[in-house]
Amino acid sequence: MRWKHRPSPATVLAGVAPVVALGGTSYAAVVLPANSVGTPQLKKNAVTSVKVLNGSLLKADFKSGQVPAGPAGPTGPAGPAGATGPAGPFPDALPSGKTIRGAFNMGATTAAAGALANTAISFIYPFATAPTVKIVLQEAVAPAECPGNVTSPQAKAGYPCVYEESHTNTAGATLNAVNRSGATVFANSSAAGGFFSYGTWAATGN
Repeated sequence: MRWKHRPSPATVLAGVAPVVALGGTSYAAVVLPANSVGTPQLKKNAVTSVKVLNGSLLKADFKSGQVPAGPAGPTGPAGPAGATGPAGPFPDALPSGKTIRGAFNMGATTAAAGALANTAISFIYPFATAPTVKIVLQEAVAPAECPGNVTSPQAKAGYPCVYEESHTNTAGATLNAVNRSGATVFANSSAAGGFFSYGTWAATGN
């Protein structure tokens, strides 16, 4: 059956209006408030390379260790030379007037008199010529070549001075095998039992 009458323009507009109204309502429903989208609203892998503006990310945007280091830069210029210090203390001989000091200690236990105990003293740096060693026994008067004492050993130029602080069961320390590099200090027991001798020394280059 054919319609005898076409719909009037007013009727068409009346039918279109609700559709436009509904479409506007639907559009309004999907507009989100400002600052309402955060990390929870983003799906995993939702942000891809095409969504990131090229050149917009900073180093601070990446986790530590994720950005590889760049190539090494050119070597910088050498710094200024440091100050030159004094030469090391390695002379061939003990310098004239320079004093070195040390200590000695020897002892043993014996079943009879005449037992030997000895020790060596080293001058570290040899004398230019063989020195004459002076020994100052316990409570003895020191010679002029040895102006110090057991607490503060001293020696005049060209002399090593041995200061005995104490001895027991022996006549005291005795020197032997003196040379440019050192000397041997020894003691003999006066009777059976323990015996010892100890003290300090000083040597001044000639």
